[in-house]
Amino acid sequence: MLDLKDAPNLSMKHLRAVVALARYGSFIAAASYLRMSQPGLSRIIQQAELMLGVKLFTRGTRSVSQTEAGREFIPSAERLLGEMIQQVQKVRTLDGEMRGQLIISCLISISHHVLPAALVAFRRKHPKMHVQIREGMGSSVHEDVRGGVADFGIGNAAGLTEGVVAEPVVNEACFAVMPKRHRLSSREAVSLKDIGDEPMISWPTESGLRRTIDIVASECGVVFNHSIIINQFGSVFDFVAHGLGISIVPVSALPPIADPLITVRPLRPAIVRRIGVLRLAERSLQPASRAFLEIFQPRFFAATRSQQQRARAVSK
Repeated sequence: MLDLKDAPNLSMKHLRAVVALARYGSFIAAASYLRMSQPGLSRIIQQAELMLGVKLFTRGTRSVSQTEAGREFIPSAERLLGEMIQQVQKVRTLDGEMRGQLIISCLISISHHVLPAALVAFRRKHPKMHVQIREGMGSSVHEDVRGGVADFGIGNAAGLTEGVVAEPVVNEACFAVMPKRHRLSSREAVSLKDIGDEPMISWPTESGLRRTIDIVASECGVVFNHSIIINQFGSVFDFVAHGLGISIVPVSALPPIADPLITVRPLRPAIVRRIGVLRLAERSLQPASRAFLEIFQPRFFAATRSQQQRARAVSK
């Protein structure tokens, strides 16, 4: 029989601090994630090490590294936290009412179209759930999932680090968006070489969409003139309408109603990004996450198909 007297008096607070410091490798970053002061985090880590009787981390001038004991203990701490989260979710659903908090990290291009309608339906069905949406570029969505900040992410399915998986995946086409009177607006489709010399309204370099666009362009021998960098999809169309340049936009981000000041055209060759539900490989989706995705996914797939058909129809 397990002797409970041998178990150290570690709390969830200690486990969260140890796991966060191991993931971020920095007291500053881990303290920011945990929303506490750096000295406060340092005290909790020291308490945990004192209770365990071993050093878990070696402190450097700019970063920390795990000791051999730390590398042995931290995976167990992560499993304990994951199991606790799962059990709490199960207990909260015993009375048939789903409770708690759901944190979703989502690409900006998706968060302002399909997501709001899905949230309305989810809250109507589960009124006691609190939902937090974290909008960002592909890199921040991936980091939210990898660091355990979000329950899951809706983001780029390509270029994931070990430990993060994406499922299921939809291939989403991108379109060229230009002013209505642009010299290329009369064409049924535009090639990347056609717009290679045009000023581009583009996304930051850390954006997964920007990397996808640049890779495909490079394969065609095209180097885009990224003259204006922007990170809000709502502003892109205003910039384009004022004749400041051309932009390449995923179909889910196109306005639901045709804008009289802009023209949408298919690209040759096609630029496609892969969108999926991102989660930690070692952690299955919780009931609240699955319940939300059952509402969101059909809407997203249907909206993507509808937007793509509309964009192609408008371009003819």
